[in-house]
Amino acid sequence: MKRAALGMLVASICVGVSALSGSAGASVGPIPDFVIPGTTDFYLKECSKLPEARKRACYIRKLLAEVEKTNDPARTLPRIDEKVHRNGGYLESNCHIFMHAVGRTWARRHGVTFENIRRYVPESNDPGCSAGFGMGLVMHLGAQIVLNPRRALKSCTRLPTRFREYTCIHGAGHALMRGYHGQLAGAVLACTKLGPRFAPDCAQGAFHDYWISLSGGDGTRRPQEADEDPKSVCGRFTFLRPCWYRYFWERQGYEFVGGVDGLLRLCGDYSGLQRAGCMGGASLLMARERESADHALICSRLNPTDSLDCLRGVNVPVVATNKFEQLRLFRTCAKFPQHARHRCYAWFGKTLTVVTDGRFGRSTCPKLNVPDVRAACVVGARRADEALVTFS
Repeated sequence: MKRAALGMLVASICVGVSALSGSAGASVGPIPDFVIPGTTDFYLKECSKLPEARKRACYIRKLLAEVEKTNDPARTLPRIDEKVHRNGGYLESNCHIFMHAVGRTWARRHGVTFENIRRYVPESNDPGCSAGFGMGLVMHLGAQIVLNPRRALKSCTRLPTRFREYTCIHGAGHALMRGYHGQLAGAVLACTKLGPRFAPDCAQGAFHDYWISLSGGDGTRRPQEADEDPKSVCGRFTFLRPCWYRYFWERQGYEFVGGVDGLLRLCGDYSGLQRAGCMGGASLLMARERESADHALICSRLNPTDSLDCLRGVNVPVVATNKFEQLRLFRTCAKFPQHARHRCYAWFGKTLTVVTDGRFGRSTCPKLNVPDVRAACVVGARRADEALVTFS
């Protein structure tokens, strides 16, 4: 009985943590490392009991050593993803951000360039370790991206899946911030040169790097006279949604949202695009509190406009390999206010198509029985190549 109870406890922890791995480098609350009694395969357990600063350095060093063993990150990273997901806990929730550092270091050691980066990008859509490593490779090329942003774009668009392309473009935003030595305006301006399809997702990476830099994390330096007010920072740019989206995750990562009341408490005083951005960013925090379908149902209780903004925080990548959960998530749109339902179905048609490499759009949307729902899903799926703007 005790072992069964322990198993249920560990499973519940893993479910909660798995929602975090879609983040592109989250600053989250303390999630403990744990060892299941009687097991010996706790991944990189030598790092788990160290104090925080030494623990992070240990994990980065050991993960780098894992990649160096094979000298083949494209195939090694998916295997690391599997081990980390089995492990759960602190390492799973932080692997993405650790892999930023691992990817940058590996790229520097092995001479990664725009011309050869494709052979090293992990052969996985996993938003945790693999995505973090891929972003790290791109971040290493920051100075070169400043000189020729479209060169980076060419490398990103040659990747084999839409999700990896998106991850690469997001990483380019991080890289531009490094190349511009933390100057947000210069980095965002460079993102606009990539055109309307890619600029918002690149800008999200730049804003993400800015919010990280306020705490000096991930190899950044806090800007002098830094502005910490999201309304002020985001109000300077046309990309308000991407700017707000990473604010809460990096600057208020310990905030408990809970539900509708929490979203309105955090965003109810804003209006227009500031409110839209705030609602999406605050909703992202709920990805650590709820499973994706339950999260979407909370969004459905808001007014039509807020409900759609709230949807942008729902963790879609976490259901990429589970057809049942994909449909469960998609069907939550039936609970949305009438004027929001079509756009809800279209949003999940788009995002589920992205994370399944097109399978949802090809195989699921056309088979839906209700004509209006089917049409909305197909419309969304056809937009999978457009900017995502806000996405885990």
